[in-house]
Amino acid sequence: MVDFEGPKVELGVGLDQLSVDLNNLDNLGTLLPEGTVKDFTSEGNKCSFKVTGGVSIYLELDKNPTGNVILKMNAVSPTPVKFSLEVYAESSDLGCICKLQAQADINPFTRMMVEPAIKGLVKEISMGMIAKYPRNF
Repeated sequence: MVDFEGPKVELGVGLDQLSVDLNNLDNLGTLLPEGTVKDFTSEGNKCSFKVTGGVSIYLELDKNPTGNVILKMNAVSPTPVKFSLEVYAESSDLGCICKLQAQADINPFTRMMVEPAIKGLVKEISMGMIAKYPRNF
């Protein structure tokens, strides 16, 4: 299993509200950067979009996240590489601290091909959360 971790980000939103917002997949689309991600759609517990290079990603919400995971999604067919995307969060004095992680069961050759796209996606969602939920000092 290969882990692709995003940066820890401090957000100006409470943990409960962040969980509610992220589990509404329409809101997830607002965190994805225009240009890098295209054609975002969501319906119920599934969403899809295209990333740079034209690869389509199809994700399905896992309704049973555990521990500090407030959102877990799994790539489903016809996504070419199976991976999970998880958002870990904990409360802080000014909101919450959050980290995204993607996990993929891939071989070294496939890793070389998909690592830039998955790392970029994790980083872009992290930056989208900072923009949507800025900390007010």
